[in-house]
Amino acid sequence: MSKPRRIMGSPVWAIPALIFASPLFAPQLLAFPHSAETELGNVRSDVPLDPEMLDRVTARANALVSASPLAASSERRPIFVTRGGWRWYWLANLSQGSFAITRRVTKAVVINHTDPVSGIVRNGRAIGGERTLSGVLAHEFTHGMIRRRYGIVGSAMLPDWKVEGYCDYVAQESSLSDDQARQLANEGQYHPALSYYEGRRRAADTLAQNGGSVDALFQTDK
Repeated sequence: MSKPRRIMGSPVWAIPALIFASPLFAPQLLAFPHSAETELGNVRSDVPLDPEMLDRVTARANALVSASPLAASSERRPIFVTRGGWRWYWLANLSQGSFAITRRVTKAVVINHTDPVSGIVRNGRAIGGERTLSGVLAHEFTHGMIRRRYGIVGSAMLPDWKVEGYCDYVAQESSLSDDQARQLANEGQYHPALSYYEGRRRAADTLAQNGGSVDALFQTDK
């Protein structure tokens, strides 16, 4: 079997692979022409975002995040807001149905289809397909705080209901209403947002019982 051709000592496929992967580590390479400084960090977007909306959204998200015992004195991360489309598909990879993703290494937060005026984020689902941008940011920042507190490997070993439930607990919202969650459960329908909804309720109940200790929430086996 012939070996792959090399260009200056590297396999010929290494260059296109590097070009494809580069935006995953530096999303700004995908041409986010609009930029604004906020209390949560620099926000880049592919279309202009309403300044009043952005100030309101980041202020609320910062207040939600700061209320968590896991928060540092300042939580700032690079934020990339998209209108969905090819930028989101390139950056989200296998998480295209999500509202947002957070890069573990760069800590960059990438947001799915966002209305530049209302700040509503959509993931394309008919049910459970909308969230507020402030809630999405708070949720994603909490993922970063959990990884910082318990380590990348340690946090990956935690039950999903605790991680996603606590992130939604901090965000103070779910993508499903109580009626929607009840209907889906009664009909036995699978919906990925149900685990988030139920996780948030379980996390809230657990924290109410243990005096609000986040460490106790994550360190118990139940």
